[in-house]
Amino acid sequence: MEMVLENNSYKIDALVGQPLALRYLRNYSKYQDKIPPLLIFHGPSGVGKMFAAELFSKSVLCMNGNACGLCQSCKMFQKKVHPDFILFPDSERIAIGDIKNPDVFTIRWLQSQRVIYRPDVSTKRFVVFPDATKINSEAETAMLKTLEETNEHTKFIFVVEDIHSLKSTIRSRAVEIPFFHLSRSNMQIISDKIGIYIPDFNSGSFDLGYLTLDAWNLFQDKVENSIFDSIQLLRLEIWIKAYKTNHTEWKEDFDYKKFLDIISSLMIYSYFKNQEKDYSLCIDAIFEFKNILHKDINAMENFSVSKLFNKLCTLVH
Repeated sequence: MEMVLENNSYKIDALVGQPLALRYLRNYSKYQDKIPPLLIFHGPSGVGKMFAAELFSKSVLCMNGNACGLCQSCKMFQKKVHPDFILFPDSERIAIGDIKNPDVFTIRWLQSQRVIYRPDVSTKRFVVFPDATKINSEAETAMLKTLEETNEHTKFIFVVEDIHSLKSTIRSRAVEIPFFHLSRSNMQIISDKIGIYIPDFNSGSFDLGYLTLDAWNLFQDKVENSIFDSIQLLRLEIWIKAYKTNHTEWKEDFDYKKFLDIISSLMIYSYFKNQEKDYSLCIDAIFEFKNILHKDINAMENFSVSKLFNKLCTLVH
């Protein structure tokens, strides 16, 4: 879940619950000539990495150097039209691009049509990759040349969960800034600011903050009323599979694997809360299912769901 800059008052100090990252970014905002060519924000999803990238970029690009919200740079940033803030998509692989006529948001497009020129509005330019693991191998190799020869006014921010997913040659050219899971109190502070519901089992991040309260209530109700009886488990399995095509409560950007991950996490939490019986074997089975789910094997979800529920039915019988 990405927090969004919604008004002009957000400055670097709006980053909550990440004191180490905040120390780095405050220092670089103050001494902008010390900003390295590449910063890598790494850590769990949903803890503020992209939010920090936006806060930091807005602050440095600001004509007054403090995200004033009043200058031309801040106004353009707020409207998401700042020419010196290049945000690559995180929904598809990033290719190296054609030599003569590269597509937009390829590495050769970046090299030939953006970073060779001076910034348009500010004294710096930021190029942000919300998921740097989407840069394919050939494009990542091409990025090395860009990082080695980058001019002083272009800075890169890579955002990843696992720092080891990047090549060591990339990491050697960067300053790595770690992000960590949030405390419950910090999650509540952020939730109060932006109005996001925090489910009880969701500890440490806002990775699931895009769901409505209605969706959470439905999912929790379905799980809690179904997982302690074999007949109800079979009905839950049927509902889960049907939800892939009929997901009224989850209207935008539905992802079946994320849905299965949420339901399985709710099941683990509900089994864990119940003290009437030892459900440790059920919990183990669900963790095994989640492990398979995260291996990203396409078209195997419903088979894995059937296998899980068949096992759960024998365990709770």
